[in-house]
Amino acid sequence: MSRWPFFLVSALVLLPLILIAGISGWLLWNSGNWFWLSWTMSLSWTAAWLVYRLQGRVEIPLPNVGSKIHWTPRDQAAAALIEVEQQRIHEFTGVQLADPQFYTTRTIELATEFARHYHPNSTDPLGSASVVELLTAIQLVAEDLEILLQQNVPGSHLMTVSQWKMLAQAPAWWRNASNLGWLASVVFNPTSLARYAVSRAFITPLSQQLQTNLLGTFYALFVRQLGFYLIELNSGRLRGGSAAYRASMKKLDPDQPTRTDETPVAPTPPVTVTIAVIGQVKAGKSSLINCLLGEQQAAVDVLPLTRAVQRYDLKLDDQSDRLILLDTPGYSDSEATPAQLADTFEAVRNADLVLMVLDVRSPAKQADLKTLEKLAAWFREQHRFKPPTIVGVVSKIDGLSPVMEWSPPYQWESPNRPKEHSIRAALDFTRQTFGDQFSSIVPVCSDIDHGRVWGIEEYLLPTVTLLLDEARACSLVRSLHRDYDREKTRQIVSQLISAGARIKELAPDFLKTQLELATKAILKRTFSK
Repeated sequence: MSRWPFFLVSALVLLPLILIAGISGWLLWNSGNWFWLSWTMSLSWTAAWLVYRLQGRVEIPLPNVGSKIHWTPRDQAAAALIEVEQQRIHEFTGVQLADPQFYTTRTIELATEFARHYHPNSTDPLGSASVVELLTAIQLVAEDLEILLQQNVPGSHLMTVSQWKMLAQAPAWWRNASNLGWLASVVFNPTSLARYAVSRAFITPLSQQLQTNLLGTFYALFVRQLGFYLIELNSGRLRGGSAAYRASMKKLDPDQPTRTDETPVAPTPPVTVTIAVIGQVKAGKSSLINCLLGEQQAAVDVLPLTRAVQRYDLKLDDQSDRLILLDTPGYSDSEATPAQLADTFEAVRNADLVLMVLDVRSPAKQADLKTLEKLAAWFREQHRFKPPTIVGVVSKIDGLSPVMEWSPPYQWESPNRPKEHSIRAALDFTRQTFGDQFSSIVPVCSDIDHGRVWGIEEYLLPTVTLLLDEARACSLVRSLHRDYDREKTRQIVSQLISAGARIKELAPDFLKTQLELATKAILKRTFSK
């Protein structure tokens, strides 16, 4: 779009405001109140400058950028680079922030910084990214900024690059126009010199800072978008391209913004969330699973994960996602075989949520701590995957003193009865032993044979429901990597077949052309002799 329609639209929008301001000013001048009201304007601007100085910056709230629930610990650490860059906004001038080349340079520098965070020992950290991943990141940033500008900035679709650069000159234009206005005012009323001094002292720096804030807000938003997708890039989640990534993130966050011209996305299919139940042998896993399943004790109609690990469908009210419950054989140094231990670890590595069952009557927690340490070490090496949330399930609480007492419900958060104090002490001991390795700790009793079932519906299922969003994030990230690994070989074969077909199609014409050129060359050489 050329300049004149933009200025015409702007003039038509501003014309009524200019007329109202002019007529109002003329009426005020004739009424004799202009002098006092003009001081009101200067004093208000001075107050605005003081507020700005006290606040340090007048920040414009930024919209959320994507879901971060699927981020790994390394991704969370990389987010600090975004905050560091946003803190540098005050170092850049309005001219820099309005220059498109500035954004190109900072994009390359930030991409290198993020790559170095993920590959600290590489001499060329950015070189490990594929071309498709880089193009995907650029496309996603551009699409998000397009959506945000079109939905939140009126007339943004009319603004050209030249007009964007003109924002850097706005304070100078305002200053020149203001000086002309004050000059005319002083000619008619010399007492306006005082108000002119106030304007020069407060309004000019305020207008410059507001302009920098406006451009700085856009840059802060740009950094957030760019940093977000650089994290996704370095974590390998962009390897399948923008379409596959958008589809996965749409399952994770159905409310994310979309372009107004984008075709509505069909409802996403349910996500399969895997919940692994682990614990020492005879910790109470089987009885807990029976309570969770109720009458649903038929195995899922798929092959079991291993001979020792059983899979079941778990149905929760108001949940459309498919929940798979893994019943593991248990672990301990004395009773579990190496194969059973391997099966347990494999189940957890493929789980999106883990329930670690702890026998409240057994003080031996070393095997549990060792298991958690091994799992944490494995996930530290697997930067692509988000570690599953782990819930500590303290079982067999009916065995706490007084043993003969069983009269639930128990208000263990604010204990009054002896059993409630025992439950509270047991959970405090568990929390001290495991620290922050558990996101939550819940007490349960699952002795179906003796009719002692409590804590499942009261605490465990609500906790699982609250953590399903985290579990869905783990599942989606895992499926994103799995789908890419499955498709990459197939895609290469497909590309080779297509290239071969194209070569076969072009080969006759190519050979014919080469033959004609060779024939002409031979004839030319023959007749020239």
